[in-house]
Amino acid sequence: MLIPPPLCKVVRCDDLEDLSLDEALRELEKTDKVYQLAPTIYAVEYDFKRITPSMINDYEYCPRLLWIQAKLGKKLLTRKTLVALVKGRLLHERYQRVVSSVEDVLSEYKVELRDMVGVIDLIFKRGGKIIPVEIKSGYVSRSSHVKQLQIYMELLRADFGYLVYRNRVERIERDSRALEILDKIREIVRSASPPPVDESRCRSCPFRSICKKYV
Repeated sequence: MLIPPPLCKVVRCDDLEDLSLDEALRELEKTDKVYQLAPTIYAVEYDFKRITPSMINDYEYCPRLLWIQAKLGKKLLTRKTLVALVKGRLLHERYQRVVSSVEDVLSEYKVELRDMVGVIDLIFKRGGKIIPVEIKSGYVSRSSHVKQLQIYMELLRADFGYLVYRNRVERIERDSRALEILDKIREIVRSASPPPVDESRCRSCPFRSICKKYV
């Protein structure tokens, strides 16, 4: 296999479209303790002592939210993002199961560098080189996807990697500047005080009621 195929070319994606909140909660509770912090806000325990590339999306969405989650030791979710999280996990598992059965493809490849840890969805071994592949099925921004993959490329010294979406695949080139964002995340997570409030984001933020407790 030279290039990973799109997600929905390998597994059925449509049978999860009608996944309900109750179904998603039952599935999530198989692996995580789920807390309900407000009528529409949930949380799962998360280890913020180790810096992970998956924190990039929270940082880009709102540095203050990242700080609050670190202090709580919990990842905050709305109903929508909880269901999306579970859908993504199930699709990931299906895709990885099929693609990792191919020769020279590894799944759940762990990388560590000092206080940073990450798990790469798939690794393609080709001609003595390794190529990281990340499967993306949710609502996280493409910018976060690219930076996360570029961090993995930098750690593995890979020239390029692939982002696998539902109906397309993107080749991403290595960029050493991607590691810089980890320093910003590290500074926020370890700070004793929260970043300033960004009022332009607060008005539409579903977590503002929780955030206000830290004002």
